[in-house]
Amino acid sequence: MSKTTYKNTPIGLIPSDWEVKKLGSLGKTFTGLSGKNKDDFGEGFQYIPYKNIFQNSIIDIYFMDLVKIKPNETQSKVKYGDLFFTTSSETAEEVGMCSVLLEEVENMYLNSFCFGFRFDDFEILDPKFSSYLFRGEQIRQEITVLAQGSTRFNLSKSELQKLKIPLPPLQEQQKIAEILTAWDIAINTSKSTLEELIKQKKWLAYNLLFNRNTDNQKEINNLVPLSKLLIRVKNRFTPDPKKYYKQIGIRSHTKGIFYKEEVSGLSLGNKSVFHIEPNCFILNIVFAWEHAIAKTTLNEVGMIASHRFPMFKPVPEKLDLDYLLHFFKSQKGKDLLGLASPGGAGRNKTLGQSDFLKLKIPVPNIKEQKIIAEVLDKADEEILLFKEKIANLQLQKKGLMQQLLTGKVRVKI
Repeated sequence: MSKTTYKNTPIGLIPSDWEVKKLGSLGKTFTGLSGKNKDDFGEGFQYIPYKNIFQNSIIDIYFMDLVKIKPNETQSKVKYGDLFFTTSSETAEEVGMCSVLLEEVENMYLNSFCFGFRFDDFEILDPKFSSYLFRGEQIRQEITVLAQGSTRFNLSKSELQKLKIPLPPLQEQQKIAEILTAWDIAINTSKSTLEELIKQKKWLAYNLLFNRNTDNQKEINNLVPLSKLLIRVKNRFTPDPKKYYKQIGIRSHTKGIFYKEEVSGLSLGNKSVFHIEPNCFILNIVFAWEHAIAKTTLNEVGMIASHRFPMFKPVPEKLDLDYLLHFFKSQKGKDLLGLASPGGAGRNKTLGQSDFLKLKIPVPNIKEQKIIAEVLDKADEEILLFKEKIANLQLQKKGLMQQLLTGKVRVKI
C-alpha cells in the first residue's frame, strides 16, 4: 500500500480514500415497544432488554426477556445488522450506547427505552465493523455532544441522525473488524481462564479451611472463639489541631484498604481516632457483613482510622493473620460476619464487636495454618496476574481501536 494521504473533514483528518457520512443518510430509525404495561411482560416473544444493549457492543442472543404481542399489534421487529441505541442516562458519557445484532432472528422486538437504526444496505457500512465504530472513542465523543439534558441526559432519534461517521472502504472495514475480533477472542479466552481460576480458588479454600483431609478428627472439630485468638489493638490519640492526617477506609467485597484525603486535626475535633498498626486484621463494623475486611501493612503506618475500624492482632503461636484473613474472605466467613451484624433492611447492619469475638473458627496447628495461607496466597496471585493481563489487553485493544478507526494506522487488504 502506498503512503497514506489525509484530508480535512468536519470530524478531523481522515485518509483521503475514506468518506464522511451522516448516519441519517444510510438508513432510518425505528422505535422500541410501545403501549405495554407490566402485565404484558414475562411470557411471549423475545425482546432485547436495555442492559443487553448497554453492556454489549454485539447483542448477546441468550440475554433476552419476554413480552406478549397480540396478532393485530403494530410493533417493530428487529433484524440482522440493526443498531440499537440507549436513549437516556444520568451522564452524557453513558447515553447513546450502541449494540448491533449479528444473528438472523424472527419475531424479536426491542425494549421501549432504546431505539433502533436500520441500514438501507450493507454495501457502505459492514455490521461487524459498526459494532466497533460506534463504541470507538471518536464516535462516543460525538454522541456525547448530541446528548441533551442537565440532571438526566437524553438522545433523540433526530439528533442521532445528524451524527457524522468516518467510512473506510468496505474491505478495509471488514479487515479492521477481523483484527479487533481477534483481540476480543484473546480477551474472552483470558476471562474464561480467570473464571476457572476463581472457581479453583473457591474449591481450594473450602477444602483447606473446612474439609481438610486429616486423620486427627479432634483437629477437624477444633472450633475456637475469636476471643481466645485475637488481641484488640487500640492506639488512640488526641489529634493536633495544626496537623493533617491521612485516614483509611475499607472497600466492601474484600477489595482491601483505600486512602482518603488528608483532614486537619481541627476538623476531627473530639472524634475517637486511632493510629494504624501494621499486621492487624481490620474491618469496617458498618459494612463487615458486606465483606469490608482487610489486613493492615507497613504502608498504613502513620495513618489513622475512626472507631468504626477496629483492629485485632492474632495471638502468637495460636493464629496466623493470613490464615484468618482467608477464612473471613470465604463465603462461610462472610456468613459469620453477617450473623454478628444484626440490623434491619438495607445496609443498616452494624457489627457487634462482642458478638464478633464470640464467633468460632477452625484452628489447625500454626504450621498448617501457614501452609494453607501460602497455598491460597499463590492462588490469589495467579488470579491477580490474570486480571492485570485482561486489563492490559483491553487497554491495548482500546488504543488499537483509536488508531484503526481514525485511519492513523492502515491495514493491508
